[in-house]
Amino acid sequence: MRETLLGIQGESSMLAEGHRRAAEGIEKAIVKLQPDFDSGVARVVIESAWGAAFHWIAFGCETKHQQHKNDHSRLGRFLRDRGEKSTADSWESLDLIRQGGWYGSEPDLVAVQRGLEFLAQIRLWATQ
Repeated sequence: MRETLLGIQGESSMLAEGHRRAAEGIEKAIVKLQPDFDSGVARVVIESAWGAAFHWIAFGCETKHQQHKNDHSRLGRFLRDRGEKSTADSWESLDLIRQGGWYGSEPDLVAVQRGLEFLAQIRLWATQ
């Protein structure tokens, strides 16, 4: 199977900046939901953390490897193939939390906190 990759020379920094701005915008929305945490928005917070993490991974891959995967399927493998095991593990853990919260039972505060911790780890990797 052929992976969908982006990383055309000269467009790298523009793509990276767009992903950084998208991630930061999503994170601003997450912050607005946090002060008065309502369990009814837990799914939205986790989904938003997942979306921001996806953009941070695209940003990090562009800046570190000059390419990124344009969709989330097999993203963990894509990262591992580039020597980014820790980030792959964080992504897959966040994805499991997302799946459990979106398709399973109502996520609780612990799931939200764990999801936000994985987002923070991915953001740190992307911006170092």
